[in-house]
Amino acid sequence: MKMRVSAAAAVGAALILAGCSHSNLTGLPACGEPGLAALPLDESSFSSILPLGSLGPVSHTFPTEHHYLVLPPDPNDAGRALAVPVYAMQDGWIVQVDSVEHQPAGFTDYDITLGVCSQFSIQYGHMSSLSPALQDALGSPSRCETYTVDNQTYKRCKYRAKVPVSAGQLIGRAGGNPEQFALDLGAKDYRREQNQFANQGRYRAKAGDTIYAVSPFAYLPADLRAQVDPKMGWWDGARKRTAPPIYGEIAYDVAGTAMGNWFREGEPFFPEEPHLALAKDNVDPDVYAISAGTSMGALAGHVVRFTPRHSGVLERAFEEIADNAIYCYPTEQSGTSTPVGRVLLRLSGSNALEAEFQQAKLCDQELAFVQPRRFIR
Repeated sequence: MKMRVSAAAAVGAALILAGCSHSNLTGLPACGEPGLAALPLDESSFSSILPLGSLGPVSHTFPTEHHYLVLPPDPNDAGRALAVPVYAMQDGWIVQVDSVEHQPAGFTDYDITLGVCSQFSIQYGHMSSLSPALQDALGSPSRCETYTVDNQTYKRCKYRAKVPVSAGQLIGRAGGNPEQFALDLGAKDYRREQNQFANQGRYRAKAGDTIYAVSPFAYLPADLRAQVDPKMGWWDGARKRTAPPIYGEIAYDVAGTAMGNWFREGEPFFPEEPHLALAKDNVDPDVYAISAGTSMGALAGHVVRFTPRHSGVLERAFEEIADNAIYCYPTEQSGTSTPVGRVLLRLSGSNALEAEFQQAKLCDQELAFVQPRRFIR
């Protein structure tokens, strides 16, 4: 099953990231050692869970900092999942709700931030409805904005709140909206920086929440982890993640090498569209991946997966590239629409990278750039 992420969802994800800040937790009790007590869905309501680090360029060019819980299909409508109940994973407070009205399609979905304590929160994304109790408690939005993506118009409203909830309490439903086949689920642990990048300062300044992103499942008791761990894998459940960390990871940067996230020079942090990720598959980390944003020409929107080599310039493991040689990666992917050609990579100092997709060229031909794109940390 191919992951379907709309452009609107991508914009929404960026806005959620910007909106679920630590400041929303001001005034909540101190944390101690946070733990969670309930699953977000009934076990029968999700067939698999994508680990952290999914790659879905161009909207999610970098490894994604939340899980996807795959919902059961609607037997009467191939374009929808069944609507299933969603629960609070711990006692706490709903501190923010964002509604997104998909004006062309005629439906609304919701993103919820649950504050467990002053340094820990859970994010639920793409819920199709709120519980009546939560809906009634919201009041008026603090602000609304309308934006257009791919000639489609969306209205997003943000509600600040402090609505108490208990572990296991119904907070709404997921599924039932067109083309939304999963519940997004993530968490932030602000007690320390959880993820390290080659240029940590860039993330602190532009995407501070990313460095605190964690898997909420890691905070469950052992009996509940035993229910979710076997479901960590790909959308169809056929491939399972067994390598530690079982819940995946998002920070692959290795300073002084090619491994990790790269920003197109001159472009802002968000949106992720023009950037490039040299990372690992989130289900099988022995498989490496090139996640190509719009700077990579005809390869944009594709992920090139391969088993890395540990010598030579062909398909070399990214963390072993620390010189200024040109390295080559064939892009042909059996059974996919990925354009056939090659990606050339070359480090330019310790914090810059040249990259180029050359269509219809092979790695046994001369390795030379024509119009390389420059990326920085």
